[in-house]
Amino acid sequence: MVTYGDSPASLPPLLHEGLSLAAAGFQVDSVHSEAAPPSADQHSPGFRSHTFRLRIRGTFRAVKAGAPGTRAIAAVVKLLSYGEFIVKATVAAYRMRADLYVAHDVPALLPTLLAARLRGKPLVYRANEIFSETHAQVRFAWFWRGLDRLLVPSCDEVVTPEEHRSRIYKEEYGAKKEPLTVRNCPPYRLPVESTRLRDELRRRGVDFSIILLYQGLVDSMRCIEEIAEATRSFDEGVVLVVLGKGFGRWSDPQARLAAYERLLVLPRVPYHELPTYTASADMGILLYRNDCRNNYYCAPNKLFEYMMMGLPVIAPSFPGIVPVVEGGNTGLCVDPAQPKQIAAAVNELARAPELRRRMKENGLRLTRERYNWETEFAPLLERYRGLLAPVAAGEVRPSPAP
Repeated sequence: MVTYGDSPASLPPLLHEGLSLAAAGFQVDSVHSEAAPPSADQHSPGFRSHTFRLRIRGTFRAVKAGAPGTRAIAAVVKLLSYGEFIVKATVAAYRMRADLYVAHDVPALLPTLLAARLRGKPLVYRANEIFSETHAQVRFAWFWRGLDRLLVPSCDEVVTPEEHRSRIYKEEYGAKKEPLTVRNCPPYRLPVESTRLRDELRRRGVDFSIILLYQGLVDSMRCIEEIAEATRSFDEGVVLVVLGKGFGRWSDPQARLAAYERLLVLPRVPYHELPTYTASADMGILLYRNDCRNNYYCAPNKLFEYMMMGLPVIAPSFPGIVPVVEGGNTGLCVDPAQPKQIAAAVNELARAPELRRRMKENGLRLTRERYNWETEFAPLLERYRGLLAPVAAGEVRPSPAP
């Protein structure tokens, strides 16, 4: 498995896939670039990650930090850095001598395809994002879109986390067969009993009766301003806890959100500890700004993390979300651009403990029966085994030009 600059620990679809494949008896190796010296890390028996250093990336960061006005130079250096990644990732992936190659997102697709074709092995493309449309103005969007259009038809399988994205990759990017949809669900775990957030609020002297939790990346794209503004209209006793961190102008979310009284910011916690924080809230919220198709057809694992710990959810009225939230009666959907509407939904649930209880039970049942990684992984494993069957039989695949 190859990815551009993301370790398995920071990319849940890659991490869950690697751990599950290893548990199923496969030897799994992930390859990714990193600023640190090259290394090999063992995630579990049968699952290792290998890093290589991109030296031009360090130059790019120095140029960007030292001369923020030289956008043209920074753009050139970034393209050169990506060229370095293509060469080094292709060599690293080829040397793994794998029987199946998996590219996670389009920056990793070209080197993974080159390695797979040089070795005559099958190629799977995990399109975790519509990379050219991850926000309203993606730098080099034309380049990433062009790569998708050029390379997707050469992939043996395309996998996306949302059915509308699967349609886009079939109709617009030319996938040669119907892409497989594998949702970003976490591995199933029983709900936990926890008071961590309640204890923290009491320790800080915060008066509350209902805790609304936002966990994850703190960023404008996640409508954090709209959610914060909604707190001004919350009922007495309803408090928002923001658990996570941001980047750039959101690198200090506590300072940026200091003006809001019914809001507490806590730092990001390790992923394995997150359920104990999630389970100690009363409701969860996740919203995305509707300014690109990647957001409109969002596929957040956060939704299922909330449901798995029994939290009713406030979510955006988007096509891939409404069937799960309103169709499953696990929460309420709102226009993410309307703070008043967000607050009204929060207050509606805060005033209705019986409704929250029913939504909690529905969320727990649906994540146990359907929305969990084990269920989502089963068809993916079947596709992988189908691709590996000719390899196991000793057949040699042709090696067409990319």
